[in-house]
Amino acid sequence: MLTIENNQLKVEINEVGAQLTHVVDKTTNADYIWNGSEWERHAPILFPAIGRSNDNKYILNGKTYEMKQHGFARDYPWTVVDKGDDRVSLTLTENEETLAVYPFHFSLMVTYTLEANQLKVEFLVKNNSEETMPFGLGFHPGFNVPIAGDELKFSDYELTLSPEVTELTQFQIDPIPFRNGKVIPVPNAQKETLPLSYSEFDDGLIIINNPGLTGIELSSAKSEHKISLTLEDFPYVALWTMTDPEAKFLCMEPFAGLPDIKSSELTDWMEKEGNNFLAPDESSHFSTTITLE
Repeated sequence: MLTIENNQLKVEINEVGAQLTHVVDKTTNADYIWNGSEWERHAPILFPAIGRSNDNKYILNGKTYEMKQHGFARDYPWTVVDKGDDRVSLTLTENEETLAVYPFHFSLMVTYTLEANQLKVEFLVKNNSEETMPFGLGFHPGFNVPIAGDELKFSDYELTLSPEVTELTQFQIDPIPFRNGKVIPVPNAQKETLPLSYSEFDDGLIIINNPGLTGIELSSAKSEHKISLTLEDFPYVALWTMTDPEAKFLCMEPFAGLPDIKSSELTDWMEKEGNNFLAPDESSHFSTTITLE
């Protein structure tokens, strides 16, 4: 495990998947990141796919490739390329196994940086191949709910999206975990605010589809504690939890990419909705800042 810290927060990162595993308030010793047994992960990085592909396969340049749910970045050890007291950068590049399922030479770097009560998470994706490279990128952190040890219920919390909207919309999930191509209102949302309930997730994850969102905040009128993430670099944000009341967490996931639409035909990644595309030697930067109060 890698550790970075400042005078307010202590953060642990697992080099396997470059996964954030703990974000602890040094004053209260409260951990903001989920570590329960009901869901074995904590904050996986999703690359080069988000969600599940039809038949766990996809098409690229006329060839068929295997691709498991959420890609492969979360399963491999990453290499530390820079380390300081309050920051660390790790990189993943291709190997023989990844080239068999994703025929590109690439570099994916993540940098975690602490500043006061904020954790900045930056991604840099570079195409080192000679052909255009399609990809999806997602950050999938699970946060403890209640926040920071508050003695509250899941339903005491609400989500607020910024800026204000007249209606929150989502990609309809049908069947789980695929999209069906429709966009529908988010049930029970009140403009840009969504009260939390486990029943809200009976149909799986919620992928918000409101262009121009800049942030999301998890808070409760009964507490001063809250968590917010910036979204400017990500066109979508997904919400997910297990419907088991013992799974006391909520994932707020900045997405630059989308799951497949359910189909009997495989998806061509050069035409897939939500995919990003990099020309040879081109790179893209994505960033989100998590504020913990």
